[in-house]
Amino acid sequence: MKRNAEAKTSGPRKTYHHGDLRKVLLDAARAEIAAHGAQGLSMASLARRAGVAQSAPYRHFSDREDLLAAVATDGFERFTEVLLEAASDGDDVTALNRMAAAYLVFGERNVELYRLMFASGLVPGAAPDSALKRAATASFQPLVDRVTASDPAASHLPAHVRWGQLHGLVMLKADGFIHDPVEALMGTISF
Repeated sequence: MKRNAEAKTSGPRKTYHHGDLRKVLLDAARAEIAAHGAQGLSMASLARRAGVAQSAPYRHFSDREDLLAAVATDGFERFTEVLLEAASDGDDVTALNRMAAAYLVFGERNVELYRLMFASGLVPGAAPDSALKRAATASFQPLVDRVTASDPAASHLPAHVRWGQLHGLVMLKADGFIHDPVEALMGTISF
């Protein structure tokens, strides 16, 4: 009996149970993506980073694409929160400029997550009723709402043009074509 008690208490376990393994895995995936990009993320590397058995991620995600979709969904939800906060902070006249600044800052601070969200092909390939597609669509709505509020006769086209400007600046900065700080880029956008 004493031998079993010693075996149970001797040394740290190599893997352990998490209270919320899904959250731990998503946090680990975000950290891996931020450090190395989504292309190098594997379910095995995720399990190692989270300190769990290689089979553990499959309890929450059917495969790598399912995991990446969950990370991107979370990214879109956080992005939407940032845009809504910027839109609500201050007067309506400068709301679009605050949202543009928030957009650029989010893109700059989360380059690899931003690439996963907007440049990986996950969203166009997502099912129309998927959480990813809903989150991506919802992230565009604050911009549409502000553009429409400033010009009720406007279609979605002006919002798409503004989105295109912001997306282009984020990607050009991320890829090293623009070296100016975000503050300097704000003066170049005509909102």
